[in-house]
Amino acid sequence: MLDRYYLRPDDMWWRVENDELLYTPVVVVRGAEHSHIYLSGQLSRLPSGDVVGIGDMRAQIRQVCENIQTGLNHVGATFDDVVRSVTYLTVDDVEEYYATSDERFKYFKNVRPTSTIVPVARLGKLDCMIEIECEAIIESDRLPLEAMKASMI
Repeated sequence: MLDRYYLRPDDMWWRVENDELLYTPVVVVRGAEHSHIYLSGQLSRLPSGDVVGIGDMRAQIRQVCENIQTGLNHVGATFDDVVRSVTYLTVDDVEEYYATSDERFKYFKNVRPTSTIVPVARLGKLDCMIEIECEAIIESDRLPLEAMKASMI
């Protein structure tokens, strides 16, 4: 049996359009022994929606990774639990990403998940240069179920 939790943490950016939540920031699929965690693509945005580091790839990588960390912490996971990531970059910023990718390694310190880079014409917010989505797997007994209830959709 699987349980699914659709979460909207207050300390993460999430978007409402036409009075509807556009997407779920964090989804957890919990089995008896382990749980899969899916984080929607994270932009360089504060919970208020303000963009951090306009024109500065290093600052944007840092904020994106901070947002990922917030989502992971919310469900009892860490960067060491991430098994897959997809990075979307605006086409003109791919080389800048490679030049500043050491900023990402400050967060992905101990493991390197599978990773795909996808150049795109633009992201969901014009001032954003990078977006990263992640998947993680943890033991189900690590999930803070009581704390998660407050953010369930």
